Amino acid sequence: MQIVHYFLVMSTAKYNELLHYLKLESVYYSRSLFGGVNWAVNVPAYPDTSMFHILVSGSCLVKLDQIELLLKPGDVVFFPAAKGHFVMGNENTDASDLYSLPVKKISDLYETLELNSEASEKTVLLCGVVKIRHPSGEMLLNDMPPIIHVQREHHLFSSVMEGIVNLIFQEAEANFLGGETVITRLVDILMIQTIRQWVMKGDEYHGQWLKALKDPKIGKSLSLIHQHPEITWTIESLGKDVGMSRTAFATQFTLLVGDTPMNYLTSWRMNLAELRIKSGEKVTLDFIESLGYQSESSFRRAFKKIKGYTTSNIPKELPI
Repeated sequence: MQIVHYFLVMSTAKYNELLHYLKLESVYYSRSLFGGVNWAVNVPAYPDTSMFHILVSGSCLVKLDQIELLLKPGDVVFFPAAKGHFVMGNENTDASDLYSLPVKKISDLYETLELNSEASEKTVLLCGVVKIRHPSGEMLLNDMPPIIHVQREHHLFSSVMEGIVNLIFQEAEANFLGGETVITRLVDILMIQTIRQWVMKGDEYHGQWLKALKDPKIGKSLSLIHQHPEITWTIESLGKDVGMSRTAFATQFTLLVGDTPMNYLTSWRMNLAELRIKSGEKVTLDFIESLGYQSESSFRRAFKKIKGYTTSNIPKELPI
């Protein structure tokens, strides 16, 4: 029992570090009301984003490739890679393209959609598209399955989840000053709760990177890289800090992570660099030293090698 308890504590610490970076940079959301059951919507893919649906009332089907889910009120469906899918009241109904449906724009980030609202039977959905730009968050999303279904009765804190959804709707409907900021924070919490549900399911649901993060020694080395990109790490120093020989560490790291320690370190640093440059930071000596480099030329060469473009030609992100 002591060993199991220790494992859970260690896992919690690592997951707390991981979830710390799952902060939403932006969110676009909508409230959709569908009357009756004879409706279906073809939702397109949204590149470089994640997507969610929350069923507030009624019932509906969600279909992604060969996966079909029946949603009940309070259920959350999360699409880590925002793949195209169908949301349906009846799977035998021809689907309408999402962009062809009439919407009412409430603000730059919020709109409503109503179809056959006079019908007695109604289905109400809260839908959103979010961007998570931190490299750690992106790696976790890449490790996740194409769709995650969190059922209301399985929520660890169902009353909290329900309360968050209600607050989101209140803010959206009232359109108060600062409402978009409040909703973004609430959705942030909602998505972390949803991801936490998935993370706690166990190894059989996890991808390669998350399993590596859970490994006592390789996971520790990943945390060292993540938390201290400014240190001039070598395979020897990382191995020493986790109690492994150079060869054993390099072999085990590559096996679990799917990349060599030095390649992973460089990629992590360059992902952080791109994030910071996009946020408005300038490439100064302090900037490159905070990422483990001593000269601007070596930093720029590494950036171009990893990213395929220079720091002055970072592609602009498309709006949601």
